[in-house]
Amino acid sequence: MVKKYYIGHFLKGLNDGGQSRNNAFRQYFIQKFAKIPSTYSCNPILRFIYLLNIMRIFLFSRNNEIFIHQGTLLLLFPLPILKFKGIREIVFKLLQHLSVRNSVTIEVNDLPYEQAIDLELVVNEVYKIFQDKLYPLKKVDFIFASHEMGKYIKGKFNSNYNVVINGSNEVRDFYNTKKVHDCFNSAETKYIYAGGLNKGRQIEALISKFANRKEILILTGEWGEWLSDCKLPKNIYYLGKFEEDYVHYLASKCDIGIIPYDESRFYYNICYPTKASFYITAGIPFLSTPLSELKNIFQNMGIAFFVPFANWDLFITNLNKNKLAEIKYEINKVKSNFFWEELLNCYFNINKIK
Repeated sequence: MVKKYYIGHFLKGLNDGGQSRNNAFRQYFIQKFAKIPSTYSCNPILRFIYLLNIMRIFLFSRNNEIFIHQGTLLLLFPLPILKFKGIREIVFKLLQHLSVRNSVTIEVNDLPYEQAIDLELVVNEVYKIFQDKLYPLKKVDFIFASHEMGKYIKGKFNSNYNVVINGSNEVRDFYNTKKVHDCFNSAETKYIYAGGLNKGRQIEALISKFANRKEILILTGEWGEWLSDCKLPKNIYYLGKFEEDYVHYLASKCDIGIIPYDESRFYYNICYPTKASFYITAGIPFLSTPLSELKNIFQNMGIAFFVPFANWDLFITNLNKNKLAEIKYEINKVKSNFFWEELLNCYFNINKIK
């Protein structure tokens, strides 16, 4: 009898797009009664025991279906270990052994090497070595989080791939349980940025675009504590960090979501920001810089705006609120296409996984 294994991780307390994606896949496989071995613990002894169990599966599994997150591989075999060539060779021989004897799918949310370069993070060359060994693996199917990312890797390594873009869930109603900030009651157009608020991540430039306008800008997400020390203009509100479901509810009370990524950077153009589906499933359009992956999906749907960041001031000034109401009406017709349940059922039914 064919067994299904889901090898992934979900770290509670983190609300980033990658964790949302991991959790969506995990819930799907729970419903399919897959075997889900533990992969992570804060206890190093338990973590080592989990690793031994995963290696046992890699060695002895035969004729089964194995689904693995790339990020989980890096959790099991972290960079300080992979930097040693001998250990690296063992890891990839195990993966190749697994793929020859089983049906193996590896899910890829990010390309950590290219991402680090464009996001000006610490660039660890071991990421490149890891990717250069992983993507050429024979008899492995890859799932990428964007079409442009898949095409990029296909061009470099001729990998077999499919795409499942990042989705979101239906909005939960918190009306009777939590009181929202007064800014949501404003009659002015309300823009919301929901995501990482790291200083230097175009947040300062975004604030300058909205400073002292009549329109409202709402900022919510992780790593924004530095904003509490700033004297923000009276039309700009930093609300702090909340659980994802509650932020989704807050977004549904706004008019437009914001994706201000630098359109000149390669990685932003090949990724699919979770924010896009997050806003659409909240029932609101989004304003984005002209990013290739998002334009490919949304430009002809008429439910998103693509404007170079330099021109956002003019866009905000000229936005027609009646047109905005029409777009929200159209979004309600299609937003279910961006629910995680719909995206995953569509992919797994077509590909019979399984």
